[in-house]
Amino acid sequence: MKRQEIIKQYVESLKEDNELDYIFPILLERMGYRVLSTPRQSKGQSQYGRDVIAIKKIKGVSTLFLFELKGFGSKDITDRTLNEKDGLIESLRASKYTPYEDVSVPNLCNFPRYYVFVHNGLIDANALPTFNGFIKTEFPNGNFEEWDISVLTTYFSEYLFDETLLADDESYRLFKKILVLLDGEGNTFKDISSLIDIQLSKIGTTKKENKRILLNMFATLRLIAHMIHFYSIECGNLLPAKYCIDTIILKTWAWILRTKKEKKTFIINHLNCLIGLQIQIYGEYINKILSVVQYPKGLFCFEPTDSEYMFYPLRCYDFLGDLVYFYLLTESFYNISKQEQRNRMEILKNIIENNNACTMPLLDTHSITIQIVFLYMYKYVENQEDRNSLGKYLIYTVINLIKRYEKQEMWPEMYGNLMALAKSLYVRDDDYHCESSLLLMVIFELLSYLNLPNFYSVLKQKVEESGVNLQVAYPIIDEFDIEQLLFEKRLNNELAVQTNIKLPETIKDFQNNYVKKYNSIEYRSDKAGYYFLRVLAHKYYETDLFPDFLGRTYCK
Repeated sequence: MKRQEIIKQYVESLKEDNELDYIFPILLERMGYRVLSTPRQSKGQSQYGRDVIAIKKIKGVSTLFLFELKGFGSKDITDRTLNEKDGLIESLRASKYTPYEDVSVPNLCNFPRYYVFVHNGLIDANALPTFNGFIKTEFPNGNFEEWDISVLTTYFSEYLFDETLLADDESYRLFKKILVLLDGEGNTFKDISSLIDIQLSKIGTTKKENKRILLNMFATLRLIAHMIHFYSIECGNLLPAKYCIDTIILKTWAWILRTKKEKKTFIINHLNCLIGLQIQIYGEYINKILSVVQYPKGLFCFEPTDSEYMFYPLRCYDFLGDLVYFYLLTESFYNISKQEQRNRMEILKNIIENNNACTMPLLDTHSITIQIVFLYMYKYVENQEDRNSLGKYLIYTVINLIKRYEKQEMWPEMYGNLMALAKSLYVRDDDYHCESSLLLMVIFELLSYLNLPNFYSVLKQKVEESGVNLQVAYPIIDEFDIEQLLFEKRLNNELAVQTNIKLPETIKDFQNNYVKKYNSIEYRSDKAGYYFLRVLAHKYYETDLFPDFLGRTYCK
């Protein structure tokens, strides 16, 4: 697809409020207009059919331009939208017959006027005769233009895309490379991360706001996300789009925390636009997979290769983490009904029941997904069936951990080394390390939560027999801004690890005596209403969840 067509898809997606309203004045400035008034400046006041007011010299004559913007639900003009209250005809008449003054521009009232109707859609064929007749009657001097999706696409391409969005050579090179290799086998999407870093580096870390630079940056991020989303749909693989929007949101939130802008309404509104796109992409991704995943072994790839016994669990844990994050994300932005909440719980239970690899952790970092899923199910338990499902999820996890150890003498790989895991399909590779484990300590804590003494004892026996070093990771709060760093990278040196933990003899002893000495962090993200982003950060960077994620039961 040509770049022009991709830009068209982006422009069509812009909503009038918060999106088209923000970016259109930037376009006008790039085209040589002097903008006098924008929708932001006149919000809450009558606009008399003109959203943006600007001046520009036409053939040496200073001319007043009055722009009427229609986007999203109103972008396509029909007979109904032409004649409804506050519709196009009423708005253009108000614009024509209402005087406009600005003391900063001498003699403005005597400037010739030009009227422009801007919409990122089209005029319906049935409405076109009425529209043409109205324009011919009301604007007989030819001082009217219509900028529809085709005109806007051309202007965005010539004046904004080339000059503002992805303007530097490195960004443009990376972007073209990303699109070419988007669906390539083994693509790790690292170029997407580099591209986002470059865009954020342009605004620096200063607390002083330059709205033009910020608008350019958010417009660029939105354009990148939209175009990668569009191409992902074309190639039938939404993973690049999901990775891209996750990267954008995490890095943007890290920048917001670093510059202490989490209380700036202007910034938060733009962040919420990006999160709205994330909800859309995750919704498409989740729903596409849900069509098969609830069937028996729905996530299993039926190919005659032994490697699927490794890929199947990895696929299951990735999807479970994405699914629960999507639930947390949407619950934070929408009012989810009791029935919908019930449906979600049933879906989660069905997926785990129909895909036995959901209880086969192969990597120590699978402890992140296990805790996210456990906490979500634990929160919404309503009946004995729910309790049984939660108990079976944990019990089968314990059984599969023990079976794998007995068969291959391997616990989940400590460092998330996928290559070492692949080489250890039959025999443990030298690079496969499972001498230590954070995951096993999490499992013991969960067994204690559900009070399953028999499984505690059996797993304890195998753990002590193997000599595995049980560990708990603690963020080093005194030396680092842990919350900000959480959204920037995987935490390693910023974590202190308690090692050689000796298990209490019985589960009752564990419940009475096990203690994690940890003071909880007061998260700015939580105060701002973005708790779910912490879950995303742990899942995305594979940073071990902090000791109090499951609650403060064992934290002192």
